[in-house]
Amino acid sequence: MDQTRIESLVREVLSKEFPGSSTKQRIYQSGNRLNFSCPYCGDSNDARKKRGNFYIDTQAYKCYNGGCGVFKSSLSFFNDFGVYGKLKRDEVSEIKKILEDNRDKRRPVLGTADISMFFEEDINKYIIPRSQFMEKMGLKEIEGQSIERYLKKRYQNIDSRFAWDPKKEKLFLFNLTKDDKIIGLQLRNMNSIKGSSKYLTYKLSGIWEKLLYCKDKEFLDGCKKIDPISSVFNVATLDFGQDITIFEGPMDSWLWKNSVALCSVENRFPFDVDNVRFWYDWDKAGLNKSIELLTSGFSVFNWGKFLGDHAITKNRKWDLNDLVIHLRKTGKKIKRFENYFTNDVLDLGYFIDT
Repeated sequence: MDQTRIESLVREVLSKEFPGSSTKQRIYQSGNRLNFSCPYCGDSNDARKKRGNFYIDTQAYKCYNGGCGVFKSSLSFFNDFGVYGKLKRDEVSEIKKILEDNRDKRRPVLGTADISMFFEEDINKYIIPRSQFMEKMGLKEIEGQSIERYLKKRYQNIDSRFAWDPKKEKLFLFNLTKDDKIIGLQLRNMNSIKGSSKYLTYKLSGIWEKLLYCKDKEFLDGCKKIDPISSVFNVATLDFGQDITIFEGPMDSWLWKNSVALCSVENRFPFDVDNVRFWYDWDKAGLNKSIELLTSGFSVFNWGKFLGDHAITKNRKWDLNDLVIHLRKTGKKIKRFENYFTNDVLDLGYFIDT
């Protein structure tokens, strides 16, 4: 079923649902998908916001508006808006085959993650209830523990995203779903044992295999389908219709609205959307990655200009959490952070001349 045919059916849906709005009837093509205003929730007035997404190769429809979140097969989508009857018998057969193939063959490749694996109900048999994991690992809630003071000094909210292992002095940072189930985690060693790694990040399959000692290969293979999103902290609470800010560390991302943390500058955001921007650390790795992203047309946080404008030293490592601590300690007044994101290659000098 070619794209022209699909686009004509989608256009018919939009003309029926938005008869008085040429803007909402507009369709944009981006790679393997069609972007348009969602006919379920009516969002948005600006079709370029990409709330409604029809994925041609997987025959799936997904709305990224936080208040909607509809996820359906193309057959359900066409049926809901009265155009299913326009499909020919061979077209229905072709779509059913695509849907069948994609149930059995996922694409766990960074940059092209199949979003359907995140929204299907059977994900629940793989993700881990936080309470169950806490009991199994002998973890404690943060309140009343020695680690509480450390987190409060970093202006972190003391909530279910954290847990504490008092015996091994390890801080657990959880990547949670909205109902407090774990899809990934990061460990921070708070002791100073020589040779121990400061941070350890576990994807879902790694949690089951290395921390919970699961040996079921078939089960672990199912977990690996979710691995591309399990180290993307906050992915379960994102509003894909708004700007998404990408950080390295989870604690940075927990200080900024609608953001994610990838745990490393080498990790890629696994969803193919255009409304992302990057706020990596002010250190060698973060600088080099920001330069690479800026020259590729992405928007990045201009640390060099921000630090210069506010007379803050450039001769140390900075991340958002450290910056917040510094600003609150000194009482320094600053301009809006939003003003310091740039996609202008002429701003490369701020990253190179450090």
